[in-house]
Amino acid sequence: MILIGHKLVPYTPLYKVSTVKDIKATKPNSIVLFDFSDEELLHYCKDNELIFSLHVKNLTEACIANALGAKFILVDEKLAIQVQNVANEYLFDSKIILHIKDEFQIEKAIKDSIDGIIFTSAII
Repeated sequence: MILIGHKLVPYTPLYKVSTVKDIKATKPNSIVLFDFSDEELLHYCKDNELIFSLHVKNLTEACIANALGAKFILVDEKLAIQVQNVANEYLFDSKIILHIKDEFQIEKAIKDSIDGIIFTSAII
């Protein structure tokens, strides 16, 4: 299981961006994060071969995010099991990451076989 942001496990943070200027302000090889709906950032990341992660709101977005090469697909709890099942069935290269607020949610993610979790504090 991937644990991003746990106090005992070393991790690389994700950088939430909303503009190309934000992306340019990140360090080289940073993992940027933005909403799936931002096509300008999607094109920019693909054209520049950048490492990116996407927050998705449904199964269709998750499938397209994987096809685009997102490193991580961030999901909310209500969508996590559905997306993980699809990812397992279609052998996604992207990892499904559940966005959590506290450590108590890790056990549920484990029981649901989610690829990983990210704490809010690991998103800059």
